[in-house]
Amino acid sequence: MSNRPTLRTVAAEAGVSHQTVSRVINGDPTVTDVVRDRVQSAMRRMDYRPSAGARALASGRTEVVGVVLPHNPGFAFSNDHLIRLVRGADQELAARGYGLLLSTNEVAAEPASAYRRFVQRRQVDGLLVEAGSGGESLPALRAAGYPTVVIGYPGDDLDLTCVHPDDEGGAYAVTQHLLALGHRRIAVVNGPAENRLAMAARLRGVHRAFADASRAVPDDLVEHGDFTAASGHAAAARLMARADPPTAIFAFNDGMALGVQRLLREQGRALPADVSVAGFDDTEVADLVDPALTSVSMHSVDVGRRAAQILLDLIDGRPPAQRETVMPCTLKVRASTRPCTAAD
Repeated sequence: MSNRPTLRTVAAEAGVSHQTVSRVINGDPTVTDVVRDRVQSAMRRMDYRPSAGARALASGRTEVVGVVLPHNPGFAFSNDHLIRLVRGADQELAARGYGLLLSTNEVAAEPASAYRRFVQRRQVDGLLVEAGSGGESLPALRAAGYPTVVIGYPGDDLDLTCVHPDDEGGAYAVTQHLLALGHRRIAVVNGPAENRLAMAARLRGVHRAFADASRAVPDDLVEHGDFTAASGHAAAARLMARADPPTAIFAFNDGMALGVQRLLREQGRALPADVSVAGFDDTEVADLVDPALTSVSMHSVDVGRRAAQILLDLIDGRPPAQRETVMPCTLKVRASTRPCTAAD
């Protein structure tokens, strides 16, 4: 006998009728948010997947959502944050009977190709777009009236629904942590220009923490990278060549932070006795390197799941109460940061 969950076993798990489960699956707008969340949680726990084919036939929809990662595939499939976003989105989509069609920026010279393909061919019912780069194509989605949720920052001039981590709050927590350890010369390795809105939010967090401590951010201690370990290594080399080098370096992603650590080890500096290092993303490797990296968890799976929830609600005609959803971040303090021993 098959142990595969059915509509009725899901209903029993959720404490509702099987008709209510069916209404949730079919996007009935009369179902309350509380009941919908309870049923969807039961579906996820039981790994129940409705028949997408039957549902699509009844609704006239494709029952597929497009996920666009406008990066070259090498970066997209090696980036832990992006992979976790897709994982979270896929979990939510599967729980509500949807498939996922993934597209990367295979041809770097034409980042809009994935958007046009999805929109013109009506391959999907809506789009989840990671806005780390390729944001110049977002206006076309708005003009087409396509149900779209941006994971990241769509820009102030675009009236698009978005979900993103609390970048400012996460950077504030890291900087506050380093200041509390007695560090005053705290360097920052900023990210690439195409991520300018997220990076600007993280810089605001740094400045706010310094302001709360009645101090100014050292202007000579801000360098730029492109999220790769190599760029973090190069930025650290420039920082440590200063006449008065930093006692702590905060890189705006873990990849660059790992490059910073490599440069410091090559220079024979003790970590973290000589220089504390912190990152952002809390990738899987953060807890595996030596010393383990203090970092900010963006809870990327939850961000992807929430973005998918909002998109499916948009497809079903239930717009969110607010355009922007900000998801909390969590500081993970590990062995790469310690109290400063240098003179102020």
